[in-house]
Parts: sequence; structure tokens; C-alpha cells
Amino acid sequence: MAKFPIIEYDQLSDPYVKAIYEEIQVELGFGIVPNLFKSMTINPEILEANWKKFRSTILKGDVPRTLKEMLGIAISQFNNSPYALNVHLHGLSSLGMSEEVLRTLVSDFAACPLPEREKAVISFGLKAATEPHTLTSKDYQHLYDLGLDNSEIFEIVATADLFTSINKYTDSISLEIDTL
Repeated sequence: MAKFPIIEYDQLSDPYVKAIYEEIQVELGFGIVPNLFKSMTINPEILEANWKKFRSTILKGDVPRTLKEMLGIAISQFNNSPYALNVHLHGLSSLGMSEEVLRTLVSDFAACPLPEREKAVISFGLKAATEPHTLTSKDYQHLYDLGLDNSEIFEIVATADLFTSINKYTDSISLEIDTL
């Protein structure tokens, strides 16, 4: 059971928080407000700040959302963080990602049928999340050689930072996986 209450929309009395829930439900595209955000209603300003960070990092930018979500899966699997792993598997399935790709993404990344560019992005992002001090100019150059620019690489690092943070938060509060 989560360490903080999971507040459903019908239980909300604060119009400010209701408006944030409505944005999340519409913009996220799954028709739900994930428990991640429901658990943050204890502090509406932090809820809003985290929603805005999530929206800016995952839903906007030049790097495709599906690629960012795959990076989230890789980081969550590395961190043994079940909440984000399951939510992003569901998210990618909802976005049309094939079961084959999802299965091999989790079980055998090397065999995952993804283009080299996507695999390189995921590998770079995983390294940024787990061993950031070992990133070298060669790692960056590999992404430049595959056609990525500084703005896209920034998005990858920001995505790695976000999912690392989400893993730590959801694991710290023992957040239950959403009913999907």
C-alpha cells in the first residue's frame, strides 16, 4: 500500500488540483490519471511541477514519445522498479508498440527488433541514468553520427533524469500499479 493516499478525482475539493487532473487525463492519452500523480495531491504545487516536468519531457520535443517510453522501460527494469516498468509497458502497448518489441525490450534488449538509432538512444539514456560519470565524447559522437543533434541528446538526458527520479519516488512510497 502506498505511503501517501491515492486521491481519486471524485474525492477532490480543490479546483486547482481538479484542473491538473483534467489536463493529465486528456494530455496523457490513456484516459486515466496515473497513481503517480494521484499520490502527489498532498502538495498541489509539487503535483503541478511534476506534471509540467513530465509533460515537457515526455509529451513534447523532437525525440518521439515511444522512444522516451522505451527508455523509461529500460531504466525501470535496470532499477528493478515495477511501477514505472508496468505503466510504460501499458503506455507503449496503448501507443501501438508490438508485443514482440515489448517482450524483447524487457527480456533481451540486444535481440530487440529496433533500428540501430533507437537502440543507441536507449543505450545512451540508460548509461546517463545509471553511470552518468562514464559517458564519454565517444558516446555523444555516436549519437551525432546517427543524426541526433544537441537538442535531441538533451531530451534523452532529461528523460533519463525524469525516469530515474520517478523510479526513486514510486519505490520509496511503495506505489501500487494502476488498474489498467
